[in-house]
Amino acid sequence: MTAYALPRRRGLFARLIGEADDFTIWLLFGTETWLIAALKAVPAFLFIYWLFTYVPNSIYYGVTQYVLTFTPEVGFLVANGVAWTNVVLIVVLAFMVQASRGRSGPGWTLLRLFVLANYVAVVLLLIPYFVFNVAGGSFIPLELPLIALGLGALTAGAGLMALGFLYYEYRRITRREAQEAAAASARSG
Repeated sequence: MTAYALPRRRGLFARLIGEADDFTIWLLFGTETWLIAALKAVPAFLFIYWLFTYVPNSIYYGVTQYVLTFTPEVGFLVANGVAWTNVVLIVVLAFMVQASRGRSGPGWTLLRLFVLANYVAVVLLLIPYFVFNVAGGSFIPLELPLIALGLGALTAGAGLMALGFLYYEYRRITRREAQEAAAASARSG
């Protein structure tokens, strides 16, 4: 067994997966400034908020009014079952993500790519949906005021800019760390 990492495959898809995995490792475990921490923490908080409040609430209304017509007590029990299942899933996912630190392999890479896809979906879809909803927009019943559509689109654009900034910071910080490691290696060898 060797201590050296295996070289990456040369195909475009493999390089994209490797770059996304490296970015996610930096996003999860790398060094950060307060701005990077805020860009990571706010979407995480809003995802947890959505998972623990919006999803069970939607299940409740689906069970009691829109899809089925059960009593409010049954809707309450089903919604709480969904909410507690979400709590368990988040705790399991958090433990698995922490376990992926420093590990390589297709399973760990897939887990980290799931976290990245989740983060991108929160920034580009969920947060704009929240803003759209707060501005008076709704999908059930369908209400699409122009201000809600505009603010939702503006928020999605800001989310795209935040993702671009995170990638820029990832490249800048990892470049600086690589230069420092090369200089330390040159001094010692």
